[in-house]
Amino acid sequence: MGGWNPIEEIVDFITDVVDVFVDIVEDFVGWLYPMPDIPDFGDMQQDQDARGVLVNKFSANAHIPIVYGTRKVGGNVVFLETSGTDNEFLYMAIVLSEGEIDDITKIFINDNEVSWSGDLADNTERTVASDDANYYKDSASLITVRPHYGSDSQSVCSLLSTLSSWGSNHRLRGLAYISFKFKWNADAYGSLPVINALVKGKKIYNPNLDGTLTGGSGSHRADTSSTWEYSDNPIYQLLDYLRNDRFGMSIPNSYFDSNFADWQTAGDICDTNITPYSGASQIDLMDSHTVVDSSRKAIDNVKEFVKGSRAFLNFSSGKYKILVESSGSASITLTEDNILGGITVSSKNKNSRYNRVIVNWINPSKNYQSDTAQFPPVDETGVASGDQHANMKTADGGLLLEGRFDFPMLTSPYQAQEMAEIILRRSRSSLDVSVKADATALDLSIGDIVNITHATPSFSAKPFRVQGLTLNSDHTVSLQCSEHQDSYYTFGTQQEVATIPDTTLPNPFSVSPPASVTLDDELIEYADGVVITRLTVAVGASPDKFVDNYEVQVKQTLDQKGNAVSDDFKEVATGKILNYQLLNVIDEATYQVRVRAVNTIGVKSTYVSATRKIVGGVEAPSNVEDFAVEMHGQDHMKLTWTPPSQESDLDISFYEIRFQDVLSGANWLNSTNLVKCPRRKCDNAVVPAKTGSYLIKAVDKNGNTSAEATIVTTNISGIQAYQTISTFTETPNIFTALDQMDASFPLTVKIDPSGDTILSLDTVTNFDDTVGNFDSPSGDFELGGTDTTSNPNFNDSNRDAKGFYNFVNTLSLAQIYDGNIEPTLTLDAENPYDLFDSGKGALLFDEAKAPFDGTEQIHAFHRIQIATSTSSLANCTTFVDVSQSATFKFKFAKFRLKLSNDDDQTSSNIKEMKVKLNMEERTFAESNLATSSGNKTVTYTNPFYAVPAIGIAAQNMQTGDIFTISSKTVNGFSIAFVNSSGSAVERTFDYIAKGYGLQS
Repeated sequence: MGGWNPIEEIVDFITDVVDVFVDIVEDFVGWLYPMPDIPDFGDMQQDQDARGVLVNKFSANAHIPIVYGTRKVGGNVVFLETSGTDNEFLYMAIVLSEGEIDDITKIFINDNEVSWSGDLADNTERTVASDDANYYKDSASLITVRPHYGSDSQSVCSLLSTLSSWGSNHRLRGLAYISFKFKWNADAYGSLPVINALVKGKKIYNPNLDGTLTGGSGSHRADTSSTWEYSDNPIYQLLDYLRNDRFGMSIPNSYFDSNFADWQTAGDICDTNITPYSGASQIDLMDSHTVVDSSRKAIDNVKEFVKGSRAFLNFSSGKYKILVESSGSASITLTEDNILGGITVSSKNKNSRYNRVIVNWINPSKNYQSDTAQFPPVDETGVASGDQHANMKTADGGLLLEGRFDFPMLTSPYQAQEMAEIILRRSRSSLDVSVKADATALDLSIGDIVNITHATPSFSAKPFRVQGLTLNSDHTVSLQCSEHQDSYYTFGTQQEVATIPDTTLPNPFSVSPPASVTLDDELIEYADGVVITRLTVAVGASPDKFVDNYEVQVKQTLDQKGNAVSDDFKEVATGKILNYQLLNVIDEATYQVRVRAVNTIGVKSTYVSATRKIVGGVEAPSNVEDFAVEMHGQDHMKLTWTPPSQESDLDISFYEIRFQDVLSGANWLNSTNLVKCPRRKCDNAVVPAKTGSYLIKAVDKNGNTSAEATIVTTNISGIQAYQTISTFTETPNIFTALDQMDASFPLTVKIDPSGDTILSLDTVTNFDDTVGNFDSPSGDFELGGTDTTSNPNFNDSNRDAKGFYNFVNTLSLAQIYDGNIEPTLTLDAENPYDLFDSGKGALLFDEAKAPFDGTEQIHAFHRIQIATSTSSLANCTTFVDVSQSATFKFKFAKFRLKLSNDDDQTSSNIKEMKVKLNMEERTFAESNLATSSGNKTVTYTNPFYAVPAIGIAAQNMQTGDIFTISSKTVNGFSIAFVNSSGSAVERTFDYIAKGYGLQS
């Protein structure tokens, strides 16, 4: 470590009383820090810290705390695993603190102290005792526990090693932890158990026992000697933290006196026996029961130890020394012979003077939460008149001077009140003195008592405690001192803390059930436009005054067709409120809800239940209104519309927008999928500009669509101009189409009733195609099929069907170009979705249009796809969708038709497929080009697809000058300038080339 002194990192409290100083003779940490001149919210922070200690944390990289003394703690859950039939058992490992600890005396689960089959001991397995009503049920223990106290040699846990995921190396050496095996029981724990343990903390080195270090320099390990033991002494805890090389400051033993004499003296002061009130058993003057946050800076933790022990930690002459502020005598006396240049005397200002001091401490009687003690106490019986709050406040001009201090190490109300009394007395009686002294003062250390004799303030051997010490450039010593009075540290007799009497309550194991359960359902809309159906549950309050919360469970009993559903009750909520909800229930299905009351100790009532068939959204959405199109930029169109406002349209899921390449006569059946807008409040979409018709329908969450499509037509194709390079059309051939299909996917070619050859996705077996009698097949007419096993293309692995038809035609270009692909699909005009038994347009059943099968075509999708390559047709392997038009960089291109659906019953019927290759019109120009010997060859940065037109603007021309253009190609041209005599001349020119196509 060299000469590193970590205390130099703290705030320096020493006031320099001269203009120049050379160095600070001593670094120190003082116990009573000056309070800021702003409201202090430290008590709120201590409240949060105290609660945080009890919380179970779930983190793979959480810091491990250190428990000194005895504290109730939560811990870090480092392992969770279930096993057994239906995950019957839950295994858990929860790390409590750094080890080795002395003992785990109690374990609490969900705030219930557990009774065990024997005393808890290191690496000893226990089960729940039979007298434990909470976790011993049905004549069996629900919990098995094995504590581990965190020695560096601890073995693997036999309780967890039965699991394959907990191996022989999972020993957690040096960490105190508890392993659990929980057996599931709904009445014992409704969720993941919350664990707390009462821990007798880390074993530490006690220098009072032998005065030597057998554990090694800076060792964190407990050796075999008796010098390592449990201790609540704050001085010995601080010594352990300073020396510990695992989580502490790792300070070697050479930085301490060999026999730790000053540490022993300070520890003895803390262990002084006192009687807090008349007739009480004796307690220590100062104890420390704390949970050290290892994520904090080490120096901040050191400050807490120093503050909690009323101490000064000095680094002087290369050694760490400790001194507890208590009664004592001066080590030297400074007189006017030793004091140079006078003396400065000041009294405390109101910011450090108090007439009430409140100390926050940790109260074991309140589940180790933060509590307060104060001086003067609330009950001032027996308190001297001058120490009573009202009298001190009067003496301070009627001002309330209140100081609040956090002492998270204190767990005794008497020690906390004693600390508050000392702070108050020091603040009211202390004088602060600054002097410059000769070398005699070098014998002093921070915290020492020094007598000062000086005629000016009439001091005669008046005791002061050294708070700051500075060596000046002239070899004098500046001292900052505060008045010392032994009477500050005399423990006064206190009032015994009142015991809260027990309350007699009615039988907690008899709980009245809820008065009623009422069910309803409604559509709700989220901010992003998602609409779902929710089941609402209104609970009539139980008349039992001790009910703490309600458990709500639900299950589906009937599906949408009225068929029974085999389902188990699921718990959807536990709370104190009377209104609950279950989101995303199924329309027209039936649900049963049951509710029971739970009192404050977890005892449950019988269930009260109710049943409801969900209504939900059943009406089709209205037709979309105000559908319009406008130019958006150079090559896009913006489609706008007004979302329906009717309450019946609250469940709109998305808008389906389609395109058909016609200016009149567009219809929904012959249009092509373009885009879906999935939000109900979406009122616009931007699409590529193209001449034709755009169609829109609203679709609700049940798949119902608007009765009629709303259509808008535009003959504007975009400002950006294109040249058509080639066009090819493919129509399926009943004899050769099978060769073009991907055999692994369900696609068919057939002739429709009008004689057209069409490509279609092979769906489940159609109702009227089933072999057998008319009434033999199961299923409804309109579901588009019956026995799925009769079609080999369908099984559970490909319910979302898709099929591909590979085009015969391909594209091969001479070079790599940016090509705009514009596909067009022609669909079969016959409506296969007019359901037979729906009777669209027909009054009688037998007049309705066939076929039986098919569903609304919003479930069917069709796209032309393209795969490109810059090297060969064989490398065209990755296909992407092209909806209206898209530009690709390619030399070779293949095409295919993709048919798909999101059910297993619907297909688009494709009659014709057309692909048009366009290339963008473009110009390329350069300026101020100079010839050489009258000539210049110009090369375009990117060649054109066809030879472009060229315009020349020549400069500095003379009478009779002419130029000629030659070698005009897609790549460039040559130009030559001659004068009237035919001689080459140097000229400067600009040019512009206008054509189409962009070659890479």
